[in-house]
Amino acid sequence: MVTRPIPVAIRLSNDVTLRGYEWSVDGPPVVFVHDLGDDLDAWGPVTSKVAHSGFRVISLELRGHGLSDGEPDRTKVREDVRLMLDEIVPSFGPVGLVSYGAASEVLLSLDGQDGAPVQVIISPQQLEPDGIDWATSKQAMRVIVGGSLDEPTHEYLKAIYPKMLGEKLWVSVATAKHGPALLIDQPTALEQMAIFLRRYLTAYHLAWIKEHEDQIRAVAQSRRPDESKQN
Repeated sequence: MVTRPIPVAIRLSNDVTLRGYEWSVDGPPVVFVHDLGDDLDAWGPVTSKVAHSGFRVISLELRGHGLSDGEPDRTKVREDVRLMLDEIVPSFGPVGLVSYGAASEVLLSLDGQDGAPVQVIISPQQLEPDGIDWATSKQAMRVIVGGSLDEPTHEYLKAIYPKMLGEKLWVSVATAKHGPALLIDQPTALEQMAIFLRRYLTAYHLAWIKEHEDQIRAVAQSRRPDESKQN
């Protein structure tokens, strides 16, 4: 059963607090990161639909956006996302990381060791003025989604896709829309994203549960009501 999203605040080790919402579903965690200049509202119904597909969805706002701390700073996105994973992964296990636009470029420097072995990149755009530092890129299982009628994104994808490390899949749909609007305009693309996450992220999630089953059992036990107090 999917509950209503609840407000969350995650304090990073650099003293920045990122705020957003979580759908507390008992399933693999999927973290949504919006693009620069947007906020979590940009996802529209996308996050809720993914939660209803059986995933614990966490949607956070970047520093200086929405209710998060600080001022917008494109140079800090990579650091903040990595530190955000440091806080989320120990509690919920490896995540599926979803982003779009310029912010999605930081995903290329993250992998399973950072807690993001499975990634979804939607309509990527260039973040760094000098382009991607491919020397810092890492391998991950990625699906890249773009609109075939969105010419700037399509050309950019053709340039960077061959250079991406690890297993990857390029899904092209017939639309000029980009980012979350692409998924809203093309429901089949959203369904394919959910299938991709279910197929690849679930295996990481189950392996993490098996490795931490004693810890998970202890936490669940601590949350149970004290029966002695009820009698």
